[in-house]
Amino acid sequence: MGRKKPGKPRRERAADAYTLQQLQPPGYDQWIVPAPDRAKRTAVEGMSVGAVDTARRIERLLPLYGPKLPVQALWLDVAVDSGVLQVRHTDGTVGRLPVADLAGMLTGPEAGPAGPAELRASVHELHATGAVLVEPDEGDGCVLRPVVGKPERPGDPWLFGGDMAAGLVPKTCVPGDPASMGVEEFAALAYLRVHLAEGGVGTAEEYATFDGVGTVERARELFAAVEHLVDVRGCPACPSGHLCTRDPDAQPAG
Repeated sequence: MGRKKPGKPRRERAADAYTLQQLQPPGYDQWIVPAPDRAKRTAVEGMSVGAVDTARRIERLLPLYGPKLPVQALWLDVAVDSGVLQVRHTDGTVGRLPVADLAGMLTGPEAGPAGPAELRASVHELHATGAVLVEPDEGDGCVLRPVVGKPERPGDPWLFGGDMAAGLVPKTCVPGDPASMGVEEFAALAYLRVHLAEGGVGTAEEYATFDGVGTVERARELFAAVEHLVDVRGCPACPSGHLCTRDPDAQPAG
């Protein structure tokens, strides 16, 4: 990509580069760190059914969160099993959101129905990227708390709906109007940003295998057309790396 220009200011470390554990979410004081040589078995003689279930969940969730897994991720995983998530509103009240209804919010009306594994991964992705935090409820379950201001760096505050400072957080994401670009460009941008959110890099060779793309050359053309939008951060209300499709002129909910 060429040499760096002399005297060019050093870029700040992006907030996306910090893990959830490094950003120190409030109430997140228990982190599971499995032993490096942990067995890859799902059951060990003498383990209770509950212990085996927890071990399986930890093994499945670690790739989504990294080397340190918050205990809240286990609470969330159990809540997904129940089929209903509890969500705290800006006025402090708690509502119920069926997991099946969440599928349309995550994939959009034009996408096909998400499978159970895909939907579970999407819910955890929202959590792992700091779009929502998880807190215990009065019973044995948990409550999701949407984040409107994710810290830029460790030590910065977390902002939630209802906080006084939250009113200063912009509510519009970039790109604010997906209709301003062609369908092919929008799809290519979504593909690249999903890989960005997962810490990877999308390739023209892989994208060329998708229906409607056709050739590696066409994939490269589409990538070039949206290159300036690939790493543009949305507002703090959305998980970093996600493609926000909200109407920029709409009033924020709540």
